[in-house]
Amino acid sequence: ITYNISKVSLNAYTRILARKYPKMCINCVHPRYVNTYINWHIGTMPLEEGAEGSVMLDLLPDGGPTGCYFDRTVVDEFYT
Repeated sequence: ITYNISKVSLNAYTRILARKYPKMCINCVHPRYVNTYINWHIGTMPLEEGAEGSVMLDLLPDGGPTGCYFDRTVVDEFYT
């Protein structure tokens, strides 16, 4: 339950920041279960694939979506 609360909090804070700073593009991204040292390399996705969402958000043009939750590279519903 703690994990879900942290994700809901992150998504809510993303929306708050997006409203507070409308000239900025503020989003959050879930990279999925990426194979990294932080999970003892048991993640199911290679690092290169996991980074796709973060890179895509970094390269969004001005006026792109803001206050959104992305599941990798796709806008998704508010995470619960």
